[in-house]
Amino acid sequence: MPSRLPPLNALRAFVAAARHSSFRLAAEELNVTPGAVSRQIRSLELFLGIALFDRSQRQVRLTEAGARYFTRIADLFTEIQQATDTLLDGDGRRTLRVDCIPTFAMHWLLPRLPLFQQRFPELAVSLSTAPGPIDIGRPFDYAIRRDPAHFAGLKPLPLMREHCVPVCSPSLPGLETLRSPADLTRRTVITIRARADLLPAWSTAHGLELDAFRSRMEVDHTYFAIQAAEDGLGVAIVPRLFVERPLETGRLTAPLGAEGVVSGHYYLLESRQRGHTEAPAFPDWLREQAAAASTQGR
Repeated sequence: MPSRLPPLNALRAFVAAARHSSFRLAAEELNVTPGAVSRQIRSLELFLGIALFDRSQRQVRLTEAGARYFTRIADLFTEIQQATDTLLDGDGRRTLRVDCIPTFAMHWLLPRLPLFQQRFPELAVSLSTAPGPIDIGRPFDYAIRRDPAHFAGLKPLPLMREHCVPVCSPSLPGLETLRSPADLTRRTVITIRARADLLPAWSTAHGLELDAFRSRMEVDHTYFAIQAAEDGLGVAIVPRLFVERPLETGRLTAPLGAEGVVSGHYYLLESRQRGHTEAPAFPDWLREQAAAASTQGR
């Protein structure tokens, strides 16, 4: 009996296009042209004899049959990737896939991962980062997010609070005059475009009006704010958990105290994908590390 398995490349194109609802975004993921994605999907539709996408509108949409097909085979691709990871590991370790916010991964999670690997050598961590909503179409076991709009319908498990704090270079001219929150209104304040909530949260907690901060320097991301503060360009309002090392090594100082004010919360989310790696040791370890970091920041 002849095989009824469709071409793998056509299936990959279909899954990517279905996940993004876009041939263009699928092409970017697969590193091919949108035309190539369209041709692969057309060949799959010819193979099946069924229309998988409705192309009558500007945004491609799955047909009812296409949606049913995607639901069935998306998990199979996840299992194929898991089997491949296990084979390539070659040492019998289970791969734990963690999807995390880039800044949190860079400044908080990565410095602590060696401790996790030492304690749980049977688990190999594969870390990916993304700033926006969780992409439930991509394989993952655990995700870390801050914004509830990015939870993708998954149940959030509280992980830790975020506190924002003013930091600057210990060699900043006139540092000795920074003795109260009001003193900060007379200095250049470095703010983060991607975290426009931080200065309002800090100023409100100290009874200050935003208009009082007349000299500001705005940068795109937390990394640049930290670097600008280290270079003596002003006082940055940043999440304390991202400046633990600079504060410990003396590259930065917190002139008004390191406690800060609450500016958000981080949550752990567990995948509901079929066959995902369950490792209770990871969330337990994360909560342990979060509790320790909270104690040190007081």
